[in-house]
Amino acid sequence: MTREQNRAARVYKYVKKYEKNEKVRKDYGSMALRFPALLRSAGLVQALAFVDSRGNDAHKQFIHDFASVIYELEGKPKRGKEAFEQYFQEARDAQLAQYLRMTREALAVADWFKRFAQSVLKAELD
Repeated sequence: MTREQNRAARVYKYVKKYEKNEKVRKDYGSMALRFPALLRSAGLVQALAFVDSRGNDAHKQFIHDFASVIYELEGKPKRGKEAFEQYFQEARDAQLAQYLRMTREALAVADWFKRFAQSVLKAELD
């Protein structure tokens, strides 16, 4: 399996869970659509902080799932909130080369969340 196929399979597993949950689907999908642009415009740490600061549970679930996928791809066992907190700390502490690598991987994963938000969740921007 290629890295892209691996990313897609792992993201799909998380997004598919919300397909039938109307309450979560809309907000989760909306954040998944916005997140790649947020990463590009604000940067990794700022984007993570922004989503984490939102009061919406679906947005928090999105960012926890996002961090979980990153860690799954790296072979680390962390999931959910624990994964997010560790990932956020690593991003804040990263040296430039590591930060750039983390940002590239984050963008690749975020693009898959966006694709599946459109195709599986039928998400639209508000």
